[in-house]
Amino acid sequence: MLEVKDKNLSVKKCQLATSKEKNIKSLENEWARYKYTVLERSPAIYQDIKDLLKDKTAYPVIQFYQLIESALDEEIEINKAINSLDHVWGYFNKKATPKEQQRYQKYKSELESKPEKLDNIKRFLSKLAIKYKVDYLNHSLFFEF
Repeated sequence: MLEVKDKNLSVKKCQLATSKEKNIKSLENEWARYKYTVLERSPAIYQDIKDLLKDKTAYPVIQFYQLIESALDEEIEINKAINSLDHVWGYFNKKATPKEQQRYQKYKSELESKPEKLDNIKRFLSKLAIKYKVDYLNHSLFFEF
């Protein structure tokens, strides 16, 4: 059994779960979309999924989505969110202008006392991903959750 919540995401889940081609690469591509969203909620589950995908001969699609769903059910804690934001920021660290670097640091320092600002920093990083054409992040679900 595979739990599905969002129609658009559910289509992809069903395709991968019922695919005749059981290719680990398709799960790795799907993982690329979810990884920072999982990391901001549960670094432990993030690591579990990385470990699950190490076996290139397996196709653990059900376990993969069960772990993702478990992570998505967890509340976001600011220290975990900052960790994932720093991972995403790594894509821009050397490209960003001094003004963008200052803005990121400002947003990040505000998060500790104002967790509701998480959406602001994610919007900022999303704009940078578009500006700097970081396709890996532009295909990510990190900015959608």
